[in-house]
Amino acid sequence: MYDLASPIMKAQFNLINKSNQSIKLSVDVSDKSSNKKDLKKYSYNKICIFKYFIDITNSKYNLKIYLEKISKNHFNKSVLGSFIYDNSIKYSISQISINVSNGVDINALVFGFLQKDFIYSKYKVNSFLKKYKTNFKLSNHYLSLLNSINFLKELVTEPSNIIYPTSFTKKTISQINKQNVKVSSLNKNQITKIGLNCLLAVSQGSKREPMVMEFIKKNNKKNVDILFVGKGVCFDSGGISIKPSGGMEDMKWDMAGAAVTVSIIKYLSALKTNFTYAGIVGLVENMPSGNAYKPGDIIKSYKGINVEVLNTDAEGRLVLADIITYGCEKYKPKLVIDFATLTGAIMVALGQHYAGLFCNDDKLADILYHSGLDTNEKVWRMPLHDDFDKELNSPFVDLKNIGAGRYGGSVTAAQFLQRFVPKNTKWAHLDIAGTTWKNGGDIMNNKGSTGFGLTLIADFISKYFKN
Repeated sequence: MYDLASPIMKAQFNLINKSNQSIKLSVDVSDKSSNKKDLKKYSYNKICIFKYFIDITNSKYNLKIYLEKISKNHFNKSVLGSFIYDNSIKYSISQISINVSNGVDINALVFGFLQKDFIYSKYKVNSFLKKYKTNFKLSNHYLSLLNSINFLKELVTEPSNIIYPTSFTKKTISQINKQNVKVSSLNKNQITKIGLNCLLAVSQGSKREPMVMEFIKKNNKKNVDILFVGKGVCFDSGGISIKPSGGMEDMKWDMAGAAVTVSIIKYLSALKTNFTYAGIVGLVENMPSGNAYKPGDIIKSYKGINVEVLNTDAEGRLVLADIITYGCEKYKPKLVIDFATLTGAIMVALGQHYAGLFCNDDKLADILYHSGLDTNEKVWRMPLHDDFDKELNSPFVDLKNIGAGRYGGSVTAAQFLQRFVPKNTKWAHLDIAGTTWKNGGDIMNNKGSTGFGLTLIADFISKYFKN
């Protein structure tokens, strides 16, 4: 046995759907490293985070964990909970008792356990959204983060007959703390009056009317420090440039950028912040019909740039173009971060483990990169360059909605967006197409939606604004 010093903090979990057999797991976590023999290493990316030992005594599993060092890194702290959850599932544990020593962040541990435990299986008979329950009271920060991540996963997982522009709006309004954030929404008539023509063009093939949602921190007396922008294509068939049928069901989560954005606002609305913020999302469906927009159409964007549509499946950039322009004009942010499942090309480049980061400011990009490492919501900076930008030029109109040829598609998409970012405004674009959904789950998340982006931004703002 590996005895540990007396812990001073505890947590307990119990299986919700109790089995006939009661199997207990006792976990002790020490903030001291150990060189004892027979310990196994838990490493990630070839870095040992902790060592552990598991045995059975008197019909009870005992798990001893020794941290290699005390870390302020969110991932290193919360992965303990995910590890305990995975072992609880592996050994069919019905009751878990966790004791931690003083240097261990038990809030982060419990958060990691609960994050991994959530799976949105609402439509499966006799299924629960989580397997375990606990009476442990998370801190306000972690509770707000967990609730916001679960809301994000819910939005992304729901099918498009349940989540569409108006239902997305209604569900989101109920989730925001309106004591701290003002929420407003624009319907089709209001959007038309404003002149968000690119967004309207994408939506015109669907019977579901578009919506735009806006959020701003209350009592804001100056230009906002940061504006969050999200692409919300609630279903993307590709429109007239229709997608292949195989895998088209995944396009229910082409609104993940909007889901990330509103979940960030939900998270921030529960906290006190030392910076001002706003958010905007454009919600549409991209469908083929007799009224759908078509290849060859030319649309006058809200900024006044005439855009030629060469592919109706390059629709997300059209939605973002209008709401970035409108949001920047209205809220005059110092910094803009947009989120979008924008291109399949980013998945070819980076797979499912990194999101594509396109940024016009080196300091901003560096902080986002390190926040990605610290949360394991990793981002990789991609190029922005005039050589790509000129591919969008045309002898006939101001701008094409796709580049020349089949290569560099994620970059030309980002270059398109940059055309609509005001000069001297710091801007980061996160292409999250590869990281939003994982059928097999990942180290911190169960199968399906990963909730990618929210924890990244929670860490980013703590660094950028030193909140």
